[in-house]
Amino acid sequence: MITTVDSLQDVLGLDFSMAYSELAEARLQRSCKDTPGNRAAVAEARARIDALLDMYLAAGYLRG
Repeated sequence: MITTVDSLQDVLGLDFSMAYSELAEARLQRSCKDTPGNRAAVAEARARIDALLDMYLAAGYLRG
């Protein structure tokens, strides 16, 4: 059995990258057609990024 252990920082970084890509896609869709659904997708992506940044800060990764 092989076990891979990722640090929380690595996991949050990957999640942030994915969320940023989703935000870019949502913003593109909204720029093509400004609908309530597309606006909601942008808001959800921003909220996810905000939550990930809060987790990153709570974990203390920016403290010197």
